[in-house]
Amino acid sequence: MPRVALADASLPFSRRIVAGLGYPTRGSAIVTILGVTALDLLAFIPMFMLRLLVVTVGWIALYRYAFACLRHTADGFEAPPEMAMHSEGDATKALILIQMAGNALVFLVPWLLEKPGLQLPLAVAMAFVLPVVTMSLTFDGAGTALNPLTWFAVIGRLGGDYFKLFGVCLVAGVAQASAQYAMQQHGPSFLATAIYYLMANYFAIYTFHLMGALIHRHHERLGYRPESEALVEATREDDDGALLAHVNEIARDDVPGATDILTERLREGLAPAPLHTRYRQLLRAQERMPELLVHGQIWIAALVAGGETRRALGVVQDCVGIDPAFVPDAPNTCGPLADTAAQGGMQRLALQLALGYLRLWPGDAGAPHYGLLAVQMHFQQEQREQAAALARSLLHAYSGHPVSQDLMDLLDMLDPSRPVTS
Repeated sequence: MPRVALADASLPFSRRIVAGLGYPTRGSAIVTILGVTALDLLAFIPMFMLRLLVVTVGWIALYRYAFACLRHTADGFEAPPEMAMHSEGDATKALILIQMAGNALVFLVPWLLEKPGLQLPLAVAMAFVLPVVTMSLTFDGAGTALNPLTWFAVIGRLGGDYFKLFGVCLVAGVAQASAQYAMQQHGPSFLATAIYYLMANYFAIYTFHLMGALIHRHHERLGYRPESEALVEATREDDDGALLAHVNEIARDDVPGATDILTERLREGLAPAPLHTRYRQLLRAQERMPELLVHGQIWIAALVAGGETRRALGVVQDCVGIDPAFVPDAPNTCGPLADTAAQGGMQRLALQLALGYLRLWPGDAGAPHYGLLAVQMHFQQEQREQAAALARSLLHAYSGHPVSQDLMDLLDMLDPSRPVTS
């Protein structure tokens, strides 16, 4: 799989603002800017309808590519996209209509209310919400993008970085307005028009890129999963598959060397099950039992944390085959495994885990529950004396705990002729 440059989501947004200045000058971005600028310059043709058509086509082409840049950046890719996707067309049309409607409101509302002083605050307010509307258009559609509740929710999640984005957009807007005013004052020369369109198109790509960077920076808060994460996972899967094949080849002549290769990979972090399984096979082939137990503890904890408790129970059973007294080394690992084993009818394993929990962490808040579980497992295996003895011990140790009533009920079943007191 070819390597693709990916952006670092942890990079502060202030640094993305500076680094992004060069984004419109790279790859397809600069080609698009120059191409749209050349199209815009056809507006010099002295025919109003043709000029209007040229400007509209250029506007649509630019925004379609800008939306593609926004999405591509939000997905965590460093370089500009090669082209705009067809899916950006609806967002482009919607944004153009929203901008036209917004500009009309900024002009008409103060005029209708006869309060010309409202024009500037309305223009600033529209400029403030336009970035969040644009971002929502990209991923959620016009219905969500026009909902003010969406604006406040998204801005709240983005925090101060959104105000930095607004500041950049405001500066870009002022710079374009100043350039347009200067061009009008000195006459619309061909060179001045070209410079203006280059500037306007550059800022469009730049600000859309920053919107995408802001989404990428806060994607977890926004509940968005960048496409680059899936790419990294797929790349890792390919790499791990190749690594496993390489390890198997090495293991034919050098089992310790193959084991060392897998040891280094597992130290890097999350690894797929086939690597762990092969690692355990290589350790077992060398009778490195202590290392098998250490690896078992690490892998069991990772599996439980990932919600794979049933697979973790298989590893526990493997470790118990090496050391009959084996128990996971943390209560938040041991407890869920004991519950899952009990629910799955694995009574002996559930009993061992529950007793291990009680022995290793008697002061933990979960100890009474797993003590009761151990009593129930004894009872289900017809180990009545052990069940009764443990129940009495628990009643003494955890007097007044909510499990006391359950323990007394079990004792009544085990020995109805003998009164039980807490």
